[in-house]
Amino acid sequence: MAGLSNYDCEGTLTIGGVSLNRPAWAVAGDDRGNGGLFQLLTTVDLRGDDRIIPGAAGVVPFRRRQTVTRYSFRFLVTGAVDETGAVNADPIDGLADNLDYLWTNVLTPPATTTGTRTAVWTKPDASTVSAEVHVIRCEPTSYALGTDSIWEGRLVLSSPSGRFS
Repeated sequence: MAGLSNYDCEGTLTIGGVSLNRPAWAVAGDDRGNGGLFQLLTTVDLRGDDRIIPGAAGVVPFRRRQTVTRYSFRFLVTGAVDETGAVNADPIDGLADNLDYLWTNVLTPPATTTGTRTAVWTKPDASTVSAEVHVIRCEPTSYALGTDSIWEGRLVLSSPSGRFS
């Protein structure tokens, strides 16, 4: 493995100016599209409730509004290369270095008033949509140390505005 190279067919995601589709790491859906970027087109949470009228059938409907929405992405990190694609002499140390870089530049909450970072999805057609996001969690689902030293996990973001636009 010479890095993660074919994981941008859904476009690329950048958070706080750091691309999450680099040779050393990638946001990528699995072979069924789970955890990929296309969820940004359709996933939105709504808030609001209908009013129950005691003694009457049904409810009185009320308008729904976009609210904070969470996105869970499949996230891959390799230690075989660094963020530029240069081969690491020791893939295990390289994996630790890459995870440390991501912690420092993407995962650590920023010291801004809102605690958000700007996320930009560059779609396959090169158009972009963006949102302010919180990085809620990044947790491993599996990893293997060795020649490639690959880490697979979930990157969870929330968008206070409710949608990328």
